[in-house]
Amino acid sequence: MKVHIGCSGYNYKDWRGAFYPQKMAQRKWLEHYSAIFDTVEINNTFYRFPREKGLHTWKATVGKNFQFTLKGHRYITHRKKLKDVTQSVKDFESLARLLKQNLGCILWQLPPNLHRNDEKLREFCKTLDPTLKNVLEFRHDSWYDEGVFDILKEHNIIFSSISSPEFPEELITTGKTGYLRFHGTGKDWYDYLYSKDELKEWHKKIMDSGLKEIYIYFNNDIHAHAPKNAQQLKELFGHTN
Repeated sequence: MKVHIGCSGYNYKDWRGAFYPQKMAQRKWLEHYSAIFDTVEINNTFYRFPREKGLHTWKATVGKNFQFTLKGHRYITHRKKLKDVTQSVKDFESLARLLKQNLGCILWQLPPNLHRNDEKLREFCKTLDPTLKNVLEFRHDSWYDEGVFDILKEHNIIFSSISSPEFPEELITTGKTGYLRFHGTGKDWYDYLYSKDELKEWHKKIMDSGLKEIYIYFNNDIHAHAPKNAQQLKELFGHTN
């Protein structure tokens, strides 16, 4: 199994001294991060479409095996709520492809107020390029149903499993590639440090899943919990830098 482990973002000021050396220039952070992890989930593409110059800079900073997962723009998921978004999806995918071998997945996170709608889901899945690794994260529990999983399987879309206070601690798979996000299970969500025992439980779930590949991201970024937990999970998989 190919296991990619990283964090949901890397550019956090409170990581200075805890993860990044105290005196390291901020422009060096991605280089430092990519020497430890092999992937990162980029959140700012949710707020603005990536710029070509920025994509090329990222690509030039990391090694050929490092992978960026881009979060799909909120115009598509939250404003239009998947309706009439074909051109916007194509535009976003065209930019993502500029990363070439450094592109991991595209994560489409749906808003909590978007309830299950199978017809809308099918139409959206049809707009996605099947040659890319597209991931859907649902934030309303009505989507947690075998019928929805079957639609994703039909279109080769990856289901994003999440560890959070509001959803089941399950690893749900819709193909041979998995996706898992750790948001934190405490009341403060992102300010939560997973224990080694919790990580061991997830490690077992992943090893028993039958997946050929999985992308794992820690989003508990407050107090640099994310890189600490990510490194601990790497160790459980026997990954060393």
